Amino acid sequence: MLKHQRDPDALPLWTYFQSVITWVSGKFPNYRKEMKGIDWGFLYNAHKDKTLDPAVLEKEISRLMQDDDVTNKKGVYAFVLDGKEKHLNIRAFSDNMKRESYERQKGICPVCNKHFAIQEMEGDHMKPWHLGGKTTHENCQMLCKECNRRKSGK
Repeated sequence: MLKHQRDPDALPLWTYFQSVITWVSGKFPNYRKEMKGIDWGFLYNAHKDKTLDPAVLEKEISRLMQDDDVTNKKGVYAFVLDGKEKHLNIRAFSDNMKRESYERQKGICPVCNKHFAIQEMEGDHMKPWHLGGKTTHENCQMLCKECNRRKSGK
């Protein structure tokens, strides 16, 4: 807004805001309090040209809003658009879960088969969260930091 304060005509900015509002209300017709404060302009700019089915989006949003592992409900909207789990702040494995997995694995990273101290490893969802994997003892494995970074980058 600041960079447009001296514009002689506010019509282009007004038109842009109207486009954002129309896009949001068309793609996300069910208003939820979590929608307040989201940078809709950023999401609009990044995803406005995608073909998105509001019914499919709503079904996924509803599922995620009910999932206890999703601790950032506002992030659900960005997640359904780009698929990046970082928006959801999925609950991390507890120290006890990580310790149990570490002991079960005897400190061996199952990817590179090398031994590491527990502080050199990170908890990983064996079945990825976005495929229905939960943050449970059974779904936790310890990977060395390097292998976990490589896995996360895929």
